[in-house]
Order: sequence, then C-alpha cells, then structure tokens
Amino acid sequence: MVKLLFVLLSWSSSTSDSLRVETINGKQFIIHQIDAKETLYSISRRYGVPVTVILESNPSSEGGISVGRLLKVPYTPKIKPEVKEGKRHVVAAKETLFSISRQYEVSVEDLKKANGLAENNLSLGQELIIPSTTNKVILSAPTEMKSVSSMHTVVAKETMYSIARQYGISVQQLKEWNNLQDELPIGKMLLVVQPKYSAQASTETIQKPVSTSMAAIRISENVIGTDEVKESGMAELMEGTESNRKYLALHRSIKPGTILKVRNEASRQEVFVRITGVLPPSTNPDIVIQISKSAYSRLGATEAKFRIELTYFK
Repeated sequence: MVKLLFVLLSWSSSTSDSLRVETINGKQFIIHQIDAKETLYSISRRYGVPVTVILESNPSSEGGISVGRLLKVPYTPKIKPEVKEGKRHVVAAKETLFSISRQYEVSVEDLKKANGLAENNLSLGQELIIPSTTNKVILSAPTEMKSVSSMHTVVAKETMYSIARQYGISVQQLKEWNNLQDELPIGKMLLVVQPKYSAQASTETIQKPVSTSMAAIRISENVIGTDEVKESGMAELMEGTESNRKYLALHRSIKPGTILKVRNEASRQEVFVRITGVLPPSTNPDIVIQISKSAYSRLGATEAKFRIELTYFK
C-alpha cells in the first residue's frame, strides 16, 4: 500500500485528475476524474491500461465519457523488464512494432516483452530496447528434394516475413534461395525449402549467438554422397513467356521438374528455375538452356544470348 501511495503521489504531482486508490471486490483501482479534451484513448495511454480493460470496469462509459465524471482505472504494478544486452532504437515517423521487429529480426512479442509494452502503439521519439537473440542452427542428414509443392506463389498482401513464418524458415533464407531484394511481386513463385535438400529434424543442435545485424547463415548445397553437376554455355530467352512471372526453363537432358541454379557470368546474378521441358530441336547447338522472361530479367541479362553456369544435382 505504501508503494501504491507513492505511485499515486507521483501521478498527482503532474496531473490533478488522479484522486485516490480504492480496493473494490479485492481489486485495486485508480479513481480518475475526467478532464476537458480527454478521451478514453488518452486515459488508457496515461495509465498504460487498454481501453477495453477500462470499459470492462466502467460499462456505462461505452456510449461516451463526460467532463467531471469518475472512472475506475484498474491498477497493475508495472514490473521493470529484465533487459539483457541489446541495442536501442528511437521510433521514427510511420514506424510500427512490426516494421522494427523485421528490421532487427526479432519477434513483436519479444520486442514488447523487452520494453514492458501491453499494446502495439508507439510514440514518435520513443526509445525501445532491442533484445539480443540466439539462433539455433539445425543440421541433419539430407532428405530427398521436395516436388513442385516446395514452391509458393505470392498473393496480395503477403510479405517475406509472413511467407517465412508460414513455412518455418527465416527471411534471410527466403531471400537467399530466391535472390530477393526488397520487392515481392504478386504472382512470383518462391522456393520455400532449401534447393535440392532441406534441413529437417536434427540429431545435433548448435547454439550460435547472432548479432542484431543477422549475418547470413549458409548451409552448403554440396552434400556427401550426391553428384553435383556444373554446366557452362549460352542461354537465351524462352519465347512466349513475356507475360509469365514464373522462373521456368527448357534444357536438352535435365528431367522436367528439376530445380537448378542459373548464374549469369557477366552480371554475377543468380536465379533458381524449374525445368518444364526439353529444348526445341531447332535450337542453336551452342544454347544449353532457354529461360523465361522473369528469370531473364532477374539475371540482369541484356543480350539475346549470354554466358551462364548451371548447378544442379543428379
């Protein structure tokens, strides 16, 4: 009770509308007198109590509040969060908890917990503690590559973060496997498992601290007991794919359905494509692969024919 009085006195020194603390049916409430221009939202922000919780204790206020009326605001002692080493972030205009969590690769819940936040509202200039994180890297024996179901087609309102969560992978992995920058066009097909082999349940778990800059964690495509094949030659655009957003290709001998990596030797850009059929018999002999317009653009190609390197597994 001494602590409650101290808190109340602290509020009273800056506001005159916190009258007293009362215990009603075993619960403690701050009795607040509504001042001019105050709203339920501003009162909830002042005391750190959600509007819905205030209305539960004051059901007659659902239709509105009036100056001079008394409100019962549930009192919950604020526990200072235990903060481990972490960065600090000052909230800028238009930033949200979600955008900040993506920036630092932490969850919204961890961000709220580290800062003692009950709701998602942020104020311009507010300082946030960014908690440290520890990632577990799961290593395992390889499993067979998944089929075309390993591809995801982007629909409206989807983000890299929501897609990564849906398939239990990291945003960084999604970017690396699909050579993504910041754009995510609707209709784009994405690889959502590691090319050729995916990491499943593990017999060995390695704890690895990760800085807030989230350095990339790479798992090699070279797996003992498999035959990695590299092929060099010329590539050209596949006809009739100008309006197709998928990353597709034709090859002379690779089995349809195979996913392989194509690297533009001039631009150094890479893209994963899916083989859908064989090259037409009339194709020039120096052409080893034809790729769809989307893959052609992703590789930064500018010439009708350009030198590439293919990587895939038998």
